[in-house]
Amino acid sequence: MKRTFATIAAAAAIGLSITASHASDITSPPTVDRVPTPARQLDLGMTVDEVLRIMGEPTRTTAFGMDGRAHCKIEFAGAVPTKIILADGKLSSVKLDVFRPDKTDLPAFGRAAWPGLAESAVRHMLGVPTEIRHYNLFGINVDQWIFVRDGQADLSVFLRSGRVIARGSGREVPGDLFRVELPSPPKGEGPTLAPRLGMTTNDIEALYGALHYRVDYVFNGQPSLHAVYKVGEKGTFTAATFVDGVVTELEDLGTVPNDPVFQGR
Repeated sequence: MKRTFATIAAAAAIGLSITASHASDITSPPTVDRVPTPARQLDLGMTVDEVLRIMGEPTRTTAFGMDGRAHCKIEFAGAVPTKIILADGKLSSVKLDVFRPDKTDLPAFGRAAWPGLAESAVRHMLGVPTEIRHYNLFGINVDQWIFVRDGQADLSVFLRSGRVIARGSGREVPGDLFRVELPSPPKGEGPTLAPRLGMTTNDIEALYGALHYRVDYVFNGQPSLHAVYKVGEKGTFTAATFVDGVVTELEDLGTVPNDPVFQGR
């Protein structure tokens, strides 16, 4: 019995060491790349024609109403996938998918496990996973939760530090699990008076001054910041999301949101 237990323990240890030593065979090491994207030329308030002139043909367009206004979500493929929201025909939000959490087309039920969701919420939304695999990749502990539904492809949800970092169809570990693609600095012959994707925190503070409100967090190992800035004396506000100090999302919030946080209370 002791010999059998020792053999099982040794096999388990070998299996763990293989997982760690062959991490490069599963996925690439964490990397942060700066890549050019036409979205760097976008300004909040642009018309739909101006957006399409810069971005080209969209891959998907979805119209919806919100707060009594006509909205349209436009999605673009490219070096960095881009999502744009138009409100009453004007650009109100632009977001780059720098983490690419959806590594493949997802089965329909997998959309509920959105990036950043805590593992307890994943269990609440999707139930108990059929299988759980543990990896140590480049010193990073990653859990792979596999869900199976009749008539649909298997779903893999990848978690790091108890939060969803990626999703994919099937059971393979994505080769770019830890890759982050940030926009390179915006092109321009002189200083710009508008915030743009690819700018740094210093660039935005040079435009607006100190931020009005901030939330710091970490996603897939990268320091991230969601910040709100007051735009001059107009009483309007702009939100920016930074990953590793680079703007990856901009949103026109309009006048002060009806929230005590933004009212200083």
